[in-house]
Amino acid sequence: MTTPTMPRFRSMLWVLLAVVIALGYLFQLGGNHIPRNGDELVYAHIARLTAESGHWLPLVSSYDFMRNTKPPLLFWQAIVAGGWGDHWTLFNLRLPSVIYLWATASMVGLLTGKVVGSSPGQGNDQFTVAGAIAVIVFLSFFSTYRYGRPYLTSAPETFWLFSVFFAIAWSPVRWLASRWLFPLMAGLAIGIACLYKSFAMVAPVAVGLALCYQIVGARKAPWQIFRSGVLRDGFKVAIICILALAMFGLWFALDPLPGEVWREFVVGENAGKFKSSPGYLKVAFSGNGGLLVILTGYFVNAGLLLPLAVGAAWTAWRCYRRGSAISHAEKTMWLWLLALAIVFMLPNQRSARYLIPAMPAVAVLVAIYWQRMARTWFVITLVFCILGALGMGLIGLGAVRAMQDSSVYSPLFWLLLGLIVLASVVGMFHKQVTRGVVAASCFSVLFLLAWATAPLNGEPGHFKASTVALLKGQTINVPNNFNGQFERYNFILPGAKVVAYDAPQPVDYKDVDELLKTGRYALVARRIGQAPCIHCRIIDERWDLRSRQDVSEGTWAAFKTPDTFWYAKEYLVEPSAP
Repeated sequence: MTTPTMPRFRSMLWVLLAVVIALGYLFQLGGNHIPRNGDELVYAHIARLTAESGHWLPLVSSYDFMRNTKPPLLFWQAIVAGGWGDHWTLFNLRLPSVIYLWATASMVGLLTGKVVGSSPGQGNDQFTVAGAIAVIVFLSFFSTYRYGRPYLTSAPETFWLFSVFFAIAWSPVRWLASRWLFPLMAGLAIGIACLYKSFAMVAPVAVGLALCYQIVGARKAPWQIFRSGVLRDGFKVAIICILALAMFGLWFALDPLPGEVWREFVVGENAGKFKSSPGYLKVAFSGNGGLLVILTGYFVNAGLLLPLAVGAAWTAWRCYRRGSAISHAEKTMWLWLLALAIVFMLPNQRSARYLIPAMPAVAVLVAIYWQRMARTWFVITLVFCILGALGMGLIGLGAVRAMQDSSVYSPLFWLLLGLIVLASVVGMFHKQVTRGVVAASCFSVLFLLAWATAPLNGEPGHFKASTVALLKGQTINVPNNFNGQFERYNFILPGAKVVAYDAPQPVDYKDVDELLKTGRYALVARRIGQAPCIHCRIIDERWDLRSRQDVSEGTWAAFKTPDTFWYAKEYLVEPSAP
C-alpha cells in the first residue's frame, strides 16, 4: 500500500514547490526596487507618452535619440495593460511579463517530463518530478528573475522563440516533415517575437532551424549538406524567415513615420551594434565585450545555479563520450543554444542578456541530467546559496541601521535567512536531501532579495498621502542619473509634472539653490545625516535605495557601512520663505 503512495506524495511535493515558486514571482511585483534592466523606465516613459497621445503609432518620447528603440508590440502591451493610462501602475505593466514566464515555464516542464518519462523504466511519477524540477530550475535562474519580471523584459520573445523549438523537440518527425503548417506557425511565432524585440532575431532562429532540419530531421552531420531533401528543408527555413520579416514589416506599413523607424531602429539600434573603431578582432578578444561574454553567458545567466549549469554540460559531455543515446528533444535544445551563441558572437556589442531566449533550453538540460550529475555540483551550489543569503542579510542590516528601526523587517525575514543557511549546511552533509535543498534554496535567496527591498516599496519609501495630493498638477524637479530614470517619479508622485535634472550621483548634487530658482519644488537625495540644502524648507522625506555608486567608495563599503552604501534619504524641498 505504501510503495505506490510514497512516490506519488513525493512528486506532489515537487509540484507544490514549483507552484509556490511561480506564485513567488508576484511578490513585490509592483515595487520600485525589484531587480530589473536599467532601461525599464525609459520604455515605460515611451509607453506612457504614446498612450497619452491617444494613438498606437507613432511612438512618442521626450528623448529624440530614444524613441523607436524597440518595436511597437512591447509598448502596445503596456498601453493595454495600463488601460491607456487609467490603470498605470508598475504591477499592471509587469503582470503580462510574468504570465509569459509562466507559459514558458509550462513548456519547459512538459518537455522535460516527456523526455525523462519516456526513458526506459520511468513512470508517471518520474514525468511529474522531472517536469517540476525543470520549472523550478528555470524560475530560479537569476536572469529569469531579473529580466523576466520587469516591464522591459525578455519574457515575450523568449516565449515565442522557444515555442518553435519546443514544438520540434516535442514531435520532431511530425513538425519537421510538415509541408506548410509548421512553417506557417513558426513564421507567425517568430514574427511576433520580432515585433517585441527586433527583426535580428530571425538570424539565430534561421541557424537553429537549419541545424534541426539537418541533424534532427535528416539525421545527418552538419557538413553533409549534399543530401536528398536539403533544398526542400532550406525552402521551409526561408519561408519561415520571410513570413517573420513580413510580420515585422507591418511596423513600417502602419507607422506614419517609417523613415524615422528605419533611421532610429534599423540603422541606429541594430546596425550600430556592428560598429567598432578598434576593429572586430580587437573587441572580440578584449576583456570587456569579448567573445568570452557569449561563451560564458549561459552559465552567468544561471546566477546561483551556475555550478549546476556547468555540471549539466560536463555530465552531458561525459555521457556523449560513453556513447549514451541522446534523444531528439535534447539535441534540439543543444542546437538552439549553439545557434543563439554563434549568431551573437558576430556583433561587436555583446551581452549575456542576448542569450536569455535560450535559457529555457538550459533549464531543460539541467533537469534532464539532474539525477546523473555528481553531488559535488549541488554542494557548490549550496555554498553559493549561503553566500547569497548572507548578502541579502547584509542589505537588511543596512536598512535597520539606516532607519534605526529593528522592526523594519518582520521576524520571518530573519527566520527565512536562517533557514536557508541551515538547510544549505544540512544539504551539504546529508546526500539524501542535497538535491531537494538546492531546489528550494536557490529561489528562496531570490525571494529574500525581494523581501530585503520590500520596506522601500512600503511606507518608508513613499511620501505622505497629503504630499502626493499637494503635488498633483504641480511641476517638480527630480534627479536623473540614467536614461529615463526620472519616469519612476510618475509612479511615486502620480499626477505631478515631473521635470528631470541631471545628477550622475544624486547624493552629491550641489546646485540645489540654483535649481529652486527655476521651480518651487525639487527632490534632493542625500546621504544619511546630510542636510539637503541650506536655503530651503523640507516638506517631506522618504528612504530610497541608492544605485550607481561611485567606484571611489569601494566594494568594501558595502560590508563596512551597508547603511550609507545602500540607502539614502530623498527630500521634497521648496525655497525658504523670504
